[in-house]
Amino acid sequence: MSELQLDVRLDGFDEPIGVFVRDDNDALAFAYREDYLLRPNAVPLSLSMPLRNGPFADVPTRAFFNNLLQERDGHLRKVMATYALQRDDVAGLLMRLGKDCPGAISVLEAGSPPAKIPGEYANDYEPIAIERMEAIVSALHNREELPDGTADPSPLAGVQSKIALTKLPNGFLAEPRRGTGAPTTHILKAPDRKRPQDAALEFLALKLSAKLGIETAEAELIRFGGIEALLIKRFDRAHDQNGRVVRIHQEDFAQALGLPAELKYERRGTSDRCFNVDGIRRVLNQTKNPAEERIRFVRQTLFDLAIGNMDAHAKNHAILHSGASNIRVSPRYDLLPTQLDPALTTELPYKIGTACKIDDITARDFDLFLKNLGIENAAAQRRMRLMNAEYIARNLADNLSRIARYDKTFADLIATNLRTLLPKLDVAVPEAAESRDTFVARGGGWRLES
Repeated sequence: MSELQLDVRLDGFDEPIGVFVRDDNDALAFAYREDYLLRPNAVPLSLSMPLRNGPFADVPTRAFFNNLLQERDGHLRKVMATYALQRDDVAGLLMRLGKDCPGAISVLEAGSPPAKIPGEYANDYEPIAIERMEAIVSALHNREELPDGTADPSPLAGVQSKIALTKLPNGFLAEPRRGTGAPTTHILKAPDRKRPQDAALEFLALKLSAKLGIETAEAELIRFGGIEALLIKRFDRAHDQNGRVVRIHQEDFAQALGLPAELKYERRGTSDRCFNVDGIRRVLNQTKNPAEERIRFVRQTLFDLAIGNMDAHAKNHAILHSGASNIRVSPRYDLLPTQLDPALTTELPYKIGTACKIDDITARDFDLFLKNLGIENAAAQRRMRLMNAEYIARNLADNLSRIARYDKTFADLIATNLRTLLPKLDVAVPEAAESRDTFVARGGGWRLES
Protein backbone atom coordinates (compact mmCIF):
# COMPACT_ATOMS: atom_id res chain seq x y z
CA MET A 1 0.00 0.00 0.00
CA SER A 2 1.09 3.57 -0.55
CA GLU A 3 1.71 6.06 2.22
CA LEU A 4 -1.40 7.80 3.57
CA GLN A 5 -1.56 10.72 5.99
CA LEU A 6 -4.79 11.75 7.72
CA ASP A 7 -5.71 14.54 10.13
CA VAL A 8 -7.07 13.57 13.53
CA ARG A 9 -9.51 16.09 14.95
CA LEU A 10 -11.17 16.38 18.35
CA ASP A 11 -14.44 18.28 18.71
CA GLY A 12 -13.81 21.54 20.54
CA PHE A 13 -10.45 22.29 18.96
CA ASP A 14 -10.21 24.45 15.84
CA GLU A 15 -7.16 22.68 14.40
CA PRO A 16 -6.22 18.99 14.06
CA ILE A 17 -4.67 17.56 17.22
CA GLY A 18 -2.46 15.06 15.47
CA VAL A 19 -1.55 13.05 12.39
CA PHE A 20 -2.43 9.41 11.59
CA VAL A 21 -0.06 7.78 9.09
CA ARG A 22 0.15 4.54 7.12
CA ASP A 23 3.60 4.01 5.67
CA ASP A 24 4.71 2.06 2.59
CA ASN A 25 5.05 -1.09 4.71
CA ASP A 26 1.42 -0.80 5.94
CA ALA A 27 2.57 0.11 9.47
CA LEU A 28 0.46 2.68 11.30
CA ALA A 29 1.63 5.54 13.50
CA PHE A 30 0.09 8.50 15.31
CA ALA A 31 1.74 11.69 16.57
CA TYR A 32 0.36 14.76 18.31
CA ARG A 33 0.94 18.11 16.67
CA GLU A 34 3.46 20.26 18.52
CA ASP A 35 1.09 23.24 18.71
CA TYR A 36 -1.57 21.02 20.29
CA LEU A 37 0.84 19.79 22.96
CA LEU A 38 1.47 23.41 23.96
CA ARG A 39 -2.21 24.07 24.64
CA PRO A 40 -3.11 24.15 28.37
CA ASN A 41 -6.45 22.45 27.66
CA ALA A 42 -4.98 19.60 25.57
CA VAL A 43 -6.34 16.15 26.46
CA PRO A 44 -4.83 12.82 25.41
CA LEU A 45 -6.50 10.95 22.61
CA SER A 46 -6.16 7.87 24.81
CA LEU A 47 -4.56 6.73 28.05
CA SER A 48 -2.67 4.31 25.81
CA MET A 49 -1.28 7.32 23.90
CA PRO A 50 -0.44 9.99 26.51
CA LEU A 51 0.49 13.54 25.55
CA ARG A 52 4.11 13.52 24.34
CA ASN A 53 6.33 14.41 21.42
CA GLY A 54 7.15 11.76 18.86
CA PRO A 55 5.12 9.06 17.11
CA PHE A 56 3.37 6.07 18.64
CA ALA A 57 4.20 2.76 16.98
CA ASP A 58 1.93 0.41 15.06
CA VAL A 59 0.58 -1.72 17.93
CA PRO A 60 -1.00 1.00 20.13
CA THR A 61 -2.00 3.07 17.10
CA ARG A 62 -3.68 0.17 15.31
CA ALA A 63 -5.52 -0.92 18.45
CA PHE A 64 -6.94 2.54 19.17
CA PHE A 65 -7.98 3.49 15.64
CA ASN A 66 -9.35 0.04 14.79
CA ASN A 67 -11.69 0.47 17.79
CA LEU A 68 -13.23 3.47 16.00
CA LEU A 69 -14.68 1.17 13.34
CA GLN A 70 -17.99 -0.57 13.80
CA GLU A 71 -18.09 -4.08 15.22
CA ARG A 72 -21.18 -4.73 13.10
CA ASP A 73 -19.66 -5.07 9.66
CA GLY A 74 -22.60 -4.50 7.30
CA HIS A 75 -21.63 -0.93 6.40
CA LEU A 76 -17.93 -1.83 6.47
CA ARG A 77 -18.49 -4.54 3.87
CA LYS A 78 -20.12 -2.03 1.53
CA VAL A 79 -17.22 0.39 1.86
CA MET A 80 -14.69 -2.43 1.43
CA ALA A 81 -16.43 -3.63 -1.73
CA THR A 82 -16.85 -0.14 -3.18
CA TYR A 83 -13.24 0.92 -2.67
CA ALA A 84 -11.54 -2.51 -2.86
CA LEU A 85 -10.29 -2.30 0.74
CA GLN A 86 -9.31 -5.07 3.13
CA ARG A 87 -10.59 -5.25 6.71
CA ASP A 88 -7.10 -4.78 8.13
CA ASP A 89 -6.60 -1.56 6.15
CA VAL A 90 -7.58 0.64 9.09
CA ALA A 91 -6.25 3.83 7.49
CA GLY A 92 -8.01 3.20 4.19
CA LEU A 93 -11.31 2.51 5.93
CA LEU A 94 -11.01 5.58 8.15
CA MET A 95 -10.29 7.76 5.14
CA ARG A 96 -13.80 6.78 3.95
CA LEU A 97 -15.55 6.52 7.33
CA GLY A 98 -13.51 8.74 9.65
CA LYS A 99 -15.77 11.78 9.59
CA ASP A 100 -18.44 9.67 11.32
CA CYS A 101 -16.29 8.08 14.04
CA PRO A 102 -18.22 7.62 17.28
CA GLY A 103 -17.68 10.29 19.91
CA ALA A 104 -15.70 13.50 19.57
CA ILE A 105 -13.01 12.13 17.21
CA SER A 106 -12.90 12.46 13.44
CA VAL A 107 -10.25 11.21 11.04
CA LEU A 108 -10.11 13.18 7.79
CA GLU A 109 -8.05 13.69 4.68
CA ALA A 110 -5.21 16.10 5.37
CA GLY A 111 -6.33 19.71 5.16
CA SER A 112 -10.05 18.95 5.46
CA PRO A 113 -12.26 21.35 7.45
CA PRO A 114 -13.86 20.13 10.70
CA ALA A 115 -16.56 17.48 10.23
CA LYS A 116 -17.99 17.85 13.74
CA ILE A 117 -19.27 21.08 15.32
CA PRO A 118 -21.61 21.99 18.22
CA GLY A 119 -25.32 21.61 17.45
CA GLU A 120 -28.01 24.28 17.70
CA TYR A 121 -31.44 22.79 18.37
CA ALA A 122 -33.25 25.42 16.29
CA ASN A 123 -31.20 25.07 13.10
CA ASP A 124 -29.20 21.84 12.96
CA TYR A 125 -31.83 19.12 13.47
CA GLU A 126 -34.73 17.74 11.43
CA PRO A 127 -37.66 16.30 13.47
CA ILE A 128 -38.61 12.75 12.48
CA ALA A 129 -42.27 12.03 11.70
CA ILE A 130 -43.84 9.17 13.65
CA GLU A 131 -44.28 7.08 10.49
CA ARG A 132 -40.59 7.40 9.71
CA MET A 133 -39.65 6.51 13.30
CA GLU A 134 -41.77 3.37 13.03
CA ALA A 135 -39.98 2.44 9.80
CA ILE A 136 -36.56 3.04 11.40
CA VAL A 137 -37.37 0.92 14.46
CA SER A 138 -38.85 -1.83 12.29
CA ALA A 139 -35.70 -1.91 10.16
CA LEU A 140 -33.49 -2.13 13.26
CA HIS A 141 -35.72 -4.81 14.77
CA ASN A 142 -35.58 -6.92 11.61
CA ARG A 143 -31.92 -6.07 10.87
CA GLU A 144 -32.86 -4.62 7.50
CA GLU A 145 -31.64 -1.59 5.58
CA LEU A 146 -32.66 1.71 7.17
CA PRO A 147 -35.29 3.75 5.28
CA ASP A 148 -34.03 5.78 2.33
CA GLY A 149 -32.35 8.98 3.41
CA THR A 150 -31.48 7.68 6.89
CA ALA A 151 -27.78 7.71 7.65
CA ASP A 152 -26.69 7.02 11.19
CA PRO A 153 -24.54 10.09 11.91
CA SER A 154 -22.48 8.30 14.53
CA PRO A 155 -21.92 4.59 13.78
CA LEU A 156 -21.92 2.83 17.12
CA ALA A 157 -19.88 -0.01 18.51
CA GLY A 158 -21.49 -3.24 19.60
CA VAL A 159 -23.64 -5.89 17.96
CA GLN A 160 -27.11 -4.70 19.01
CA SER A 161 -29.26 -2.85 16.46
CA LYS A 162 -29.10 0.84 17.32
CA ILE A 163 -29.02 4.31 15.87
CA ALA A 164 -27.86 7.68 17.19
CA LEU A 165 -30.57 10.38 17.30
CA THR A 166 -31.26 13.69 19.03
CA LYS A 167 -34.08 14.41 21.45
CA LEU A 168 -35.23 18.00 21.03
CA PRO A 169 -36.31 20.18 23.98
CA ASN A 170 -39.95 19.64 22.93
CA GLY A 171 -39.55 15.87 23.24
CA PHE A 172 -39.50 15.05 19.51
CA LEU A 173 -36.77 12.83 18.10
CA ALA A 174 -34.67 14.30 15.30
CA GLU A 175 -31.77 13.65 12.95
CA PRO A 176 -28.88 16.09 12.46
CA ARG A 177 -29.33 17.91 9.16
CA ARG A 178 -26.98 16.59 6.51
CA GLY A 179 -23.66 18.37 6.42
CA THR A 180 -24.02 20.11 9.79
CA GLY A 181 -21.74 17.83 11.80
CA ALA A 182 -24.06 18.39 14.78
CA PRO A 183 -23.93 15.88 17.68
CA THR A 184 -26.65 13.42 18.55
CA THR A 185 -27.88 13.28 22.16
CA HIS A 186 -29.43 9.81 22.47
CA ILE A 187 -29.03 6.21 21.33
CA LEU A 188 -32.09 4.24 20.27
CA LYS A 189 -31.86 0.45 20.58
CA ALA A 190 -34.40 -1.90 19.01
CA PRO A 191 -34.45 -5.52 20.19
CA ASP A 192 -33.68 -8.31 17.75
CA ARG A 193 -36.66 -10.40 16.61
CA LYS A 194 -35.12 -13.43 18.33
CA ARG A 195 -34.89 -11.55 21.66
CA PRO A 196 -37.86 -9.16 21.76
CA GLN A 197 -37.58 -8.63 25.54
CA ASP A 198 -34.04 -7.21 25.43
CA ALA A 199 -35.14 -3.56 25.50
CA ALA A 200 -37.34 -4.06 28.55
CA LEU A 201 -34.71 -6.18 30.32
CA GLU A 202 -31.96 -3.62 29.71
CA PHE A 203 -34.29 -0.85 30.91
CA LEU A 204 -34.90 -2.78 34.15
CA ALA A 205 -31.17 -3.39 34.59
CA LEU A 206 -30.32 0.28 34.07
CA LYS A 207 -33.03 1.40 36.48
CA LEU A 208 -31.85 -1.11 39.08
CA SER A 209 -28.27 0.09 38.73
CA ALA A 210 -29.30 3.71 39.25
CA LYS A 211 -31.51 2.77 42.20
CA LEU A 212 -28.51 1.16 43.90
CA GLY A 213 -26.61 4.45 43.68
CA ILE A 214 -24.37 3.46 40.77
CA GLU A 215 -24.02 6.29 38.26
CA THR A 216 -25.94 5.02 35.23
CA ALA A 217 -27.03 6.32 31.84
CA GLU A 218 -30.62 7.63 31.80
CA ALA A 219 -33.07 5.57 29.75
CA GLU A 220 -36.73 5.27 28.80
CA LEU A 221 -38.86 2.75 26.92
CA ILE A 222 -40.69 3.98 23.83
CA ARG A 223 -43.03 1.97 21.61
CA PHE A 224 -43.06 2.38 17.83
CA GLY A 225 -45.46 0.33 15.72
CA GLY A 226 -45.78 -2.34 18.40
CA ILE A 227 -42.02 -2.64 18.98
CA GLU A 228 -40.68 -1.60 22.37
CA ALA A 229 -37.38 0.27 21.95
CA LEU A 230 -34.92 1.69 24.47
CA LEU A 231 -33.90 5.35 24.29
CA ILE A 232 -30.68 6.08 26.20
CA LYS A 233 -29.31 9.54 26.95
CA ARG A 234 -25.68 9.86 25.88
CA PHE A 235 -23.26 10.57 28.73
CA ASP A 236 -20.66 12.01 26.35
CA ARG A 237 -22.77 15.07 25.53
CA ALA A 238 -23.18 18.41 27.30
CA HIS A 239 -24.40 21.95 26.62
CA ASP A 240 -22.11 24.96 26.30
CA GLN A 241 -22.85 28.42 27.66
CA ASN A 242 -24.86 29.20 24.52
CA GLY A 243 -27.10 26.15 24.90
CA ARG A 244 -25.48 24.26 22.02
CA VAL A 245 -24.97 20.50 22.16
CA VAL A 246 -21.27 19.62 22.44
CA ARG A 247 -19.34 16.36 22.57
CA ILE A 248 -17.19 15.19 25.49
CA HIS A 249 -14.18 13.08 24.54
CA GLN A 250 -14.52 9.51 25.78
CA GLU A 251 -12.85 6.17 25.16
CA ASP A 252 -13.66 2.63 26.19
CA PHE A 253 -11.37 0.49 28.31
CA ALA A 254 -10.13 -1.45 25.27
CA GLN A 255 -8.79 1.77 23.77
CA ALA A 256 -7.44 2.98 27.12
CA LEU A 257 -5.51 -0.30 27.52
CA GLY A 258 -4.28 -0.39 23.92
CA LEU A 259 -6.31 -3.50 23.10
CA PRO A 260 -8.09 -4.26 19.81
CA ALA A 261 -11.83 -4.98 20.01
CA GLU A 262 -11.10 -8.69 19.49
CA LEU A 263 -9.48 -8.81 22.96
CA LYS A 264 -12.37 -7.22 24.84
CA TYR A 265 -12.84 -10.37 26.97
CA GLU A 266 -10.06 -11.69 29.20
CA ARG A 267 -10.48 -15.19 27.79
CA ARG A 268 -9.48 -13.97 24.32
CA GLY A 269 -6.25 -12.33 25.42
CA THR A 270 -2.78 -13.53 26.33
CA SER A 271 -0.95 -13.39 29.65
CA ASP A 272 0.66 -10.06 28.77
CA ARG A 273 -2.12 -8.51 26.67
CA CYS A 274 -5.69 -8.87 27.83
CA PHE A 275 -8.62 -7.17 29.56
CA ASN A 276 -8.20 -8.20 33.18
CA VAL A 277 -8.43 -6.71 36.66
CA ASP A 278 -4.80 -5.63 36.58
CA GLY A 279 -5.56 -3.57 33.47
CA ILE A 280 -8.72 -2.19 35.04
CA ARG A 281 -6.64 -1.05 38.04
CA ARG A 282 -4.23 0.76 35.74
CA VAL A 283 -7.10 2.67 34.15
CA LEU A 284 -8.74 3.53 37.48
CA ASN A 285 -5.40 4.76 38.87
CA GLN A 286 -5.30 7.44 36.18
CA THR A 287 -8.70 8.90 37.06
CA LYS A 288 -9.22 11.98 39.19
CA ASN A 289 -10.33 9.92 42.22
CA PRO A 290 -8.92 6.35 42.06
CA ALA A 291 -10.09 5.32 45.55
CA GLU A 292 -13.68 6.29 44.81
CA GLU A 293 -13.58 4.65 41.39
CA ARG A 294 -12.29 1.38 42.91
CA ILE A 295 -15.23 1.17 45.31
CA ARG A 296 -17.59 1.95 42.49
CA PHE A 297 -16.05 -0.78 40.32
CA VAL A 298 -16.37 -3.35 43.12
CA ARG A 299 -20.07 -2.57 43.45
CA GLN A 300 -20.55 -2.67 39.69
CA THR A 301 -18.91 -6.10 39.55
CA LEU A 302 -21.12 -7.49 42.32
CA PHE A 303 -24.17 -5.97 40.66
CA ASP A 304 -23.30 -7.56 37.30
CA LEU A 305 -22.79 -10.95 38.94
CA ALA A 306 -26.13 -10.70 40.73
CA ILE A 307 -28.22 -9.67 37.70
CA GLY A 308 -26.49 -12.14 35.38
CA ASN A 309 -24.70 -9.59 33.19
CA MET A 310 -21.80 -11.63 31.86
CA ASP A 311 -21.05 -9.17 29.07
CA ALA A 312 -19.28 -6.36 30.99
CA HIS A 313 -16.34 -6.50 28.60
CA ALA A 314 -13.75 -3.82 27.87
CA LYS A 315 -15.94 -1.97 25.39
CA ASN A 316 -18.79 -1.77 27.88
CA HIS A 317 -16.69 0.35 30.26
CA ALA A 318 -15.52 3.83 29.36
CA ILE A 319 -13.77 6.92 30.69
CA LEU A 320 -14.51 10.59 30.04
CA HIS A 321 -11.76 13.11 29.32
CA SER A 322 -13.09 16.46 30.55
CA GLY A 323 -9.60 17.97 30.82
CA ALA A 324 -5.97 16.94 31.05
CA SER A 325 -6.32 16.23 34.78
CA ASN A 326 -10.04 15.46 34.89
CA ILE A 327 -10.50 11.84 33.86
CA ARG A 328 -13.38 9.86 35.30
CA VAL A 329 -15.20 6.62 34.64
CA SER A 330 -18.39 7.07 32.65
CA PRO A 331 -21.87 6.13 33.86
CA ARG A 332 -22.85 2.47 33.36
CA TYR A 333 -24.34 1.46 30.03
CA ASP A 334 -25.11 -1.70 28.04
CA LEU A 335 -26.44 -3.62 31.03
CA LEU A 336 -28.29 -6.81 30.12
CA PRO A 337 -28.94 -10.05 32.07
CA THR A 338 -27.24 -12.20 29.46
CA GLN A 339 -27.64 -15.30 31.64
CA LEU A 340 -31.30 -15.33 30.62
CA ASP A 341 -30.27 -16.22 27.08
CA PRO A 342 -29.18 -19.88 26.91
CA ALA A 343 -27.40 -19.16 23.62
CA LEU A 344 -24.90 -16.86 25.36
CA THR A 345 -21.90 -17.86 27.47
CA THR A 346 -21.96 -17.86 31.25
CA GLU A 347 -18.21 -17.23 31.38
CA LEU A 348 -17.18 -14.01 33.11
CA PRO A 349 -15.77 -11.17 30.97
CA TYR A 350 -12.80 -10.92 33.38
CA LYS A 351 -11.69 -13.33 36.10
CA ILE A 352 -12.66 -12.82 39.72
CA GLY A 353 -9.45 -14.09 41.30
CA THR A 354 -9.02 -17.43 39.54
CA ALA A 355 -12.74 -17.94 38.86
CA CYS A 356 -14.12 -17.85 35.32
CA LYS A 357 -17.78 -18.45 36.29
CA ILE A 358 -20.02 -17.26 39.09
CA ASP A 359 -20.34 -20.82 40.48
CA ASP A 360 -16.56 -20.96 41.03
CA ILE A 361 -16.12 -17.72 42.97
CA THR A 362 -14.95 -18.08 46.57
CA ALA A 363 -14.13 -15.54 49.27
CA ARG A 364 -10.45 -16.09 48.49
CA ASP A 365 -11.11 -15.39 44.80
CA PHE A 366 -12.96 -12.20 45.61
CA ASP A 367 -10.21 -11.02 47.94
CA LEU A 368 -7.67 -11.74 45.20
CA PHE A 369 -9.85 -9.69 42.82
CA LEU A 370 -9.72 -6.82 45.35
CA LYS A 371 -5.96 -7.19 45.71
CA ASN A 372 -5.50 -7.06 41.93
CA LEU A 373 -7.70 -3.97 41.92
CA GLY A 374 -5.25 -2.27 44.29
CA ILE A 375 -6.59 -3.08 47.78
CA GLU A 376 -3.55 -4.71 49.38
CA ASN A 377 -4.46 -5.04 53.05
CA ALA A 378 -6.17 -8.33 53.97
CA ALA A 379 -8.40 -6.71 56.59
CA ALA A 380 -9.44 -4.04 54.08
CA GLN A 381 -10.21 -6.75 51.52
CA ARG A 382 -12.50 -8.56 53.95
CA ARG A 383 -14.20 -5.33 54.95
CA MET A 384 -14.71 -4.32 51.31
CA ARG A 385 -16.04 -7.77 50.42
CA LEU A 386 -18.56 -7.92 53.25
CA MET A 387 -19.67 -4.29 53.12
CA ASN A 388 -20.26 -4.16 49.37
CA ALA A 389 -21.76 -7.63 48.99
CA GLU A 390 -24.20 -6.90 51.82
CA TYR A 391 -25.10 -3.54 50.26
CA ILE A 392 -25.81 -4.99 46.81
CA ALA A 393 -27.67 -8.01 48.22
CA ARG A 394 -29.86 -5.97 50.56
CA ASN A 395 -30.85 -3.45 47.93
CA LEU A 396 -31.53 -6.00 45.22
CA ALA A 397 -33.55 -8.15 47.62
CA ASP A 398 -35.65 -5.13 48.57
CA ASN A 399 -36.55 -4.71 44.89
CA LEU A 400 -37.21 -8.34 43.93
CA SER A 401 -41.00 -8.20 44.25
CA ARG A 402 -41.06 -5.00 42.20
CA ILE A 403 -38.86 -6.58 39.51
CA ALA A 404 -41.07 -9.68 39.46
CA ARG A 405 -44.13 -7.58 38.57
CA TYR A 406 -42.34 -6.66 35.33
CA ASP A 407 -40.44 -9.90 34.71
CA LYS A 408 -40.59 -12.84 37.10
CA THR A 409 -37.82 -14.65 35.23
CA PHE A 410 -35.40 -11.82 35.87
CA ALA A 411 -36.29 -11.62 39.57
CA ASP A 412 -35.78 -15.35 40.01
CA LEU A 413 -32.43 -15.19 38.22
CA ILE A 414 -31.23 -12.47 40.58
CA ALA A 415 -32.37 -14.48 43.60
CA THR A 416 -30.64 -17.60 42.27
CA ASN A 417 -27.37 -15.73 41.74
CA LEU A 418 -27.53 -14.20 45.22
CA ARG A 419 -28.04 -17.66 46.73
CA THR A 420 -25.08 -18.96 44.70
CA LEU A 421 -22.67 -16.13 45.43
CA LEU A 422 -23.36 -14.73 48.90
CA PRO A 423 -22.62 -17.82 51.08
CA LYS A 424 -19.23 -18.13 49.39
CA LEU A 425 -18.48 -14.51 50.29
CA ASP A 426 -19.52 -15.14 53.94
CA VAL A 427 -22.64 -12.98 53.53
CA ALA A 428 -26.15 -14.03 54.58
CA VAL A 429 -28.76 -14.42 51.85
CA PRO A 430 -31.71 -12.04 52.38
CA GLU A 431 -35.06 -13.74 53.00
CA ALA A 432 -36.59 -12.20 49.87
CA ALA A 433 -33.94 -13.99 47.79
CA GLU A 434 -34.14 -17.27 49.74
CA SER A 435 -37.85 -17.71 49.10
CA ARG A 436 -37.90 -17.20 45.33
CA ASP A 437 -37.98 -19.92 42.67
CA THR A 438 -34.78 -21.23 41.14
CA PHE A 439 -33.99 -21.20 37.44
CA VAL A 440 -31.66 -23.62 35.72
CA ALA A 441 -30.38 -23.03 32.20
CA ARG A 442 -31.38 -25.67 29.66
CA GLY A 443 -30.64 -26.00 25.97
CA GLY A 444 -34.14 -24.89 25.04
CA GLY A 445 -34.41 -22.08 27.59
CA TRP A 446 -34.94 -21.64 31.31
CA ARG A 447 -36.71 -24.27 33.37
CA LEU A 448 -38.58 -23.40 36.53
CA GLU A 449 -37.79 -25.46 39.62
CA SER A 450 -39.73 -24.89 42.82
